[in-house]
Amino acid sequence: MCIFIGIQLGKTARLIFPVIQDYLASIEAVYTTSDLTFYSEISSIDLYKLTWEELLPFKEREVLSEYQQRQPENVDEFTSQLLKSLEAAYDEDYKAAAVSTNTNPDIDGANVRISGFIVPLDFHEDGTINNMFLVPYFGACIHFPPPPPNQILYAQLESGLVNFSLEQAYELKGRMSLGLFEDPAGTAAYIIKVAEINEYFDEPDDFRQH
Repeated sequence: MCIFIGIQLGKTARLIFPVIQDYLASIEAVYTTSDLTFYSEISSIDLYKLTWEELLPFKEREVLSEYQQRQPENVDEFTSQLLKSLEAAYDEDYKAAAVSTNTNPDIDGANVRISGFIVPLDFHEDGTINNMFLVPYFGACIHFPPPPPNQILYAQLESGLVNFSLEQAYELKGRMSLGLFEDPAGTAAYIIKVAEINEYFDEPDDFRQH
């Protein structure tokens, strides 16, 4: 009898556990789309973890990687980075990459998750936003000049996003597409249809820095 009950409880747990997981995920999410069909589709598959580096065409990735700089730890590193910055100012390939709208066609239609920082493009009286950029580092388009368009994602949220922080990183889950969206805050070369947004606390994707 005990064995039979144990088997039945096991079967019930296998049926209920995915439902509980989905419910808990929806509680933790700061945003979920009202398109239940799309949300179910995205939630039921293993999403590709997209990095900011992959948004760039290969040649531009090489150029920007050459001039990427980290926080200097001594005078020699500071001097080296200063010279590198001066070199970049005269590198035509770098200047072109810094404003490029060129995209990676392999990303078009991909179901992904990607982390970054939110830049709101509108505010409503209730504090919600419906249009936003996702950018690779905090302060982009606000405190610092915007990244290249191919390092900005545009998202339109039909039900609005509330209770978000500019300093908090977030992970967006959804489907990527190619397409320009222009705003006074910047230009995005990618558009993401968002199924879910969650706060992000893992290691940052630090390919891009201002």
